[in-house]
Amino acid sequence: MTPALPELTASFVTLSGAGFAQPARVPFAERCRAAAAAGFTGIGLHIDDYQRMRAAGASDESVRTLLGTHGLALREIEFLGGWATADPEEGDLATVDALGHAFRPHHVTAGEFTGDELDVTAAGARLRAICDAVAERGLHVAVEAFPWSGLKDVATARAVLEASGAPNAGLMIDVWHFYNSRSTLADLTGLPSDRITAVQLNDGRLVHDDFLAEARRGRLLPGDGELDVRDLLLGLHERGFRGPYCVEVNYPGYRDLPVDEMATQAFMKASAALEVLPTH
Repeated sequence: MTPALPELTASFVTLSGAGFAQPARVPFAERCRAAAAAGFTGIGLHIDDYQRMRAAGASDESVRTLLGTHGLALREIEFLGGWATADPEEGDLATVDALGHAFRPHHVTAGEFTGDELDVTAAGARLRAICDAVAERGLHVAVEAFPWSGLKDVATARAVLEASGAPNAGLMIDVWHFYNSRSTLADLTGLPSDRITAVQLNDGRLVHDDFLAEARRGRLLPGDGELDVRDLLLGLHERGFRGPYCVEVNYPGYRDLPVDEMATQAFMKASAALEVLPTH
């Protein structure tokens, strides 16, 4: 019998059928159907998308029914931004709290888009406040480094994480951001494995500038780029990480495909990447 691979979650943009920061082209019901048919057991949702769904008449109960019909868990919530340099938007925190209460997702991602200089101690204190606010919902806060931002690499994200002292905070390791922020596995030395909250699988090329634009047009399927996905996955496994694994892929051409094709390609490519992991 072939050993089972880790379960996979389809992050929001992977099946949205639209660009980053754009409203989803594909309705949530279709994303759920396609994700489950492809083999995913989890799906992600952006807080803006959730608000649009509620405004259009969806209820938490109808969303729970939809998830249950397809055997899916709402596992990842996106996105809390701005908190590293200023207080987060109260409305965003309220939405995350509502999602946490209704669906008990595993984590909410948190990062920074601006390149403003970062005060690690102050950012850690704001992260702690966020973590305390969502702890009652069982939510982990996954801090993600972006190479164009004040949270510029894994070492900086780790420093903020450790400054927070929050037990429910950890790192989000996104393959593209990891390599393009010039982070290394050495940046994780001594970090407990439970402080890696989740991994987002993708691929692409190593670039030296224009990071934001490249991240939005060149976040490819695992195995379709030049980044060493295998080495990163093995290194994280050696450090004790066992999941969850999410797939975050979105680039022109891919996002124009029918949702079933997007889901199938994402699941197959991510599953192939995970085959490198030891099974014992």
